[in-house]
Amino acid sequence: MEDREVIAAFVHEGARTAFGPSTHLEGDCLFFDGWWQAAFRVTPDTFAIRNEAPPRETDVLQQVAMELSVMGMQPVDTNPSLLYAITYTEIALGIVQWEVWAKDGATATNAITTRAGLDAFLGDYATDEPFKEPDYTAELGGARRLAGLPPSIILTIGVDDDKARALQGHLVDCRFVARTFDTIEPEMCGGLIPTVVLIDATGPTGKEFVMELRAAACGRFLPVAAVTTDQVLPLGADIALDPADPDTWVDPIRRLLP
Repeated sequence: MEDREVIAAFVHEGARTAFGPSTHLEGDCLFFDGWWQAAFRVTPDTFAIRNEAPPRETDVLQQVAMELSVMGMQPVDTNPSLLYAITYTEIALGIVQWEVWAKDGATATNAITTRAGLDAFLGDYATDEPFKEPDYTAELGGARRLAGLPPSIILTIGVDDDKARALQGHLVDCRFVARTFDTIEPEMCGGLIPTVVLIDATGPTGKEFVMELRAAACGRFLPVAAVTTDQVLPLGADIALDPADPDTWVDPIRRLLP
């Protein structure tokens, strides 16, 4: 994963393990250069960014701040004493300078107070949020990186840009390559070495492309996901996806990935 993908997974996805060229995640802490604690996630809506100079030049702290701003957070406090208790207990870190980010001061105070009163060793993190199945996308990306494997490539053909971006936001460990029907032929797909091919098969051009790809030598064993309004799986496709709801594409496509 790229560092920006690690940071996005840290802020937006709640990832607890991910690896980039100069950053990685261990639980709720974002590390820089393998050892320097750059940011800490108190809760999904309260973060602390280290307010000290990093050991070498980097924009990691600025990137974290930018992602938090996108989430509607802002600096609301500095160096609350209870935060020291949390970071000392959980990441064995002494007193350093922190800038706390949240939507407002009350949110931050409540998050820090609650977290400080929980047994972190047992993972006893109470929450009023409904249970959500963990997203292990970043962890999978880190595992592939440690194994020396390249990122999975999802080749989209004829797919609406906004829908492709929405999907990419969930599959952050994958590299997306976009093509239109007039810029690629079925037999050319193999040269891009895709892991999965996602094709807009809502029209006849897409349906024909699916069949021709499956007939081509390079496409015989490629997993193919087809976006279609029909109830019938397009000939040659492995799965059919509802064009109206890209969020429902994530799990089926993930099951096609190695």
